[in-house]
Amino acid sequence: MHADTRPSVIRAAILFRTDTTVTLSTMRESERVLRAKPYLFDARVLPRRLCGATLDIDVVARDVWTLLPEADFSRAGGDNSYSYGLTDANLIGGGQTLSLFYQKDSDRDGTGAYFLDPNLRGSRVMLETLLENNSDGSRRLLAVGQPFYSLDARRTWGLRGEEVDFEQGLYQFGDRFAEFAQDYRSFGVQAGVSSGEHGDRTWRWLAGFDYEKRTFSSVPGETAPDPLPQDRTLAYPWFGFSSVEDRFDTSVDVDLIHRTEDLNLGRNYQAKLGYSSSAFGGSHDRLVFRGVYTDGLRREHRHLLFVRASLEGYWNFDSNRSEQVYAKAYAAYRQQQAGRFSFAATTEGVIAHNLFGDQQLLGGGDTGLRGYPSRYQWGNRSYLVTLEERYFSDLYIARIVRVGVAAFFDVGRTWFAGANGNGYGTLADVGFGFRFESTRTRQDRVLHVDFAFPLVDGPDVQSMQILIVVKQRL
Repeated sequence: MHADTRPSVIRAAILFRTDTTVTLSTMRESERVLRAKPYLFDARVLPRRLCGATLDIDVVARDVWTLLPEADFSRAGGDNSYSYGLTDANLIGGGQTLSLFYQKDSDRDGTGAYFLDPNLRGSRVMLETLLENNSDGSRRLLAVGQPFYSLDARRTWGLRGEEVDFEQGLYQFGDRFAEFAQDYRSFGVQAGVSSGEHGDRTWRWLAGFDYEKRTFSSVPGETAPDPLPQDRTLAYPWFGFSSVEDRFDTSVDVDLIHRTEDLNLGRNYQAKLGYSSSAFGGSHDRLVFRGVYTDGLRREHRHLLFVRASLEGYWNFDSNRSEQVYAKAYAAYRQQQAGRFSFAATTEGVIAHNLFGDQQLLGGGDTGLRGYPSRYQWGNRSYLVTLEERYFSDLYIARIVRVGVAAFFDVGRTWFAGANGNGYGTLADVGFGFRFESTRTRQDRVLHVDFAFPLVDGPDVQSMQILIVVKQRL
C-alpha cells in the first residue's frame, strides 16, 4: 500500500515560502532536506520562470513505498538477531513515521512502538516517542523541540526525557563473563541562537541543562562483576557552540547504488562544556567536555576524503582525575574508477582512558572485523582499517532492487596499552559480499551479505563467517 505525500508536507519541509526572497543556496539546501526524508527517493527544486521580480519554482519529488511489513534478519560476528513488524515512514502521506515491531538479539527480545513527526502540524517543531517492553526491562523516550532546520535558522529549543532499565553484560573473546542490571534516567533541556548564515559559514551558540542517573544491581542467578559498577549521577548546566561551513556537493555511486548522495565537504566544529555538581544533584563535582571536528575534500570529481576527530569525557574534581575519556579519529577515502568500479578505504582509531565499570571498548565482527565473533577483543586502544573494491552493477531485479558486489580486507586490533601476554593480537580477514538496495522503499536500507575468511586464528574463530546485515550505506 502507498499513500502519495501531501503537497502540504513538502511545503512544510522546504526552506522558503510563497512571497518571500529565495536564493540559489536556499533552493539547494531544500533539495538536501527533501532527499534526507525516508519517504522520498529523490528531489529537485528547479526555477521554472522569472517574471520581473517573481520567480516560479517547481519542487519535484519521487515517493517510495513506505507502508511495509518488516521482517529483518541480521547475522554479524556469529550473533543472530531479527525483527518483524509493520512500519509506515510516511503515515497516510503526512510525513510521520509509525512503527510497531518485535525484535530479538543475543541480549534481549521485546516489542515496541515508535512515532516521529518532524514537522508537527506543519511547523518546524519535531515530536519523537518510543516505547519498548523487553525481556530484561523497558524503555520510554519522549522528545520535542525545534532544531536548527536550516543553515540560516536563528533559534533552536528542545526537551528530551528517557527511562531505560535493562541487563548488561561484560565480554571477552565473544563470551559474556559477567552480567548486571542498569537503571538509567535522563532529562535534558536546551536552547540556542544563531545570527544566520554569513558568507559560507554559520555560527550557533547553545546552552542547556542535562540530568543523567545510572544505578546498578546484580542479576539473580548471574555472575556479577567484582566490584559492581558504582552508581553515578550527572546534573549539569552546559554551554556549547557549533560552526557549519556551507560546502556541499552531490554525487552517485559513493556509498549508495545509482542514487543521488549529498556530500558534506565543509569544515565543521562542535564543542560542549558543562559542570556537574552536588549543588545541582550530581554525585560528584565533574567537568563535562566534548569536541568534534569534521572536514571533507574532493579532487577531480574522482577522489573524496572525509575526516573526523573527537574528544569527550569528564574531569572528576573530587578524585582529581579524568574519567570516561574517548579520543577518536576517523578517515574515509573514496575513489571512483573506470567503468562502474570504486575503491573505498576507511580507517579509525580509538583511545579510551579510565572508563566507568559498566563500559567496555570492544572489537570484533560487530565493529568491522567481519571474520571474527562479536565482542571478541577488549581493551583501551583500538584501530580498524577496511579496504573494499566495489562494483556497481547494472543488474536491476524486477526494477525494484539494484545489486552491487564488493571484495574486502579488514585488519584491526583492540587491546590494553602496556599489557603483555594477554593474547590480543592483530586480527585480519578477507572476503567478498553482495549489496542489495531497493529503489522503491526507504533509502536508508542496504542489505549486506558478506562471506569473510579470517587470516589469524584464535579461540572460537571459525573458518568462515557469514554476515547478513541491513545498514544505511554500502
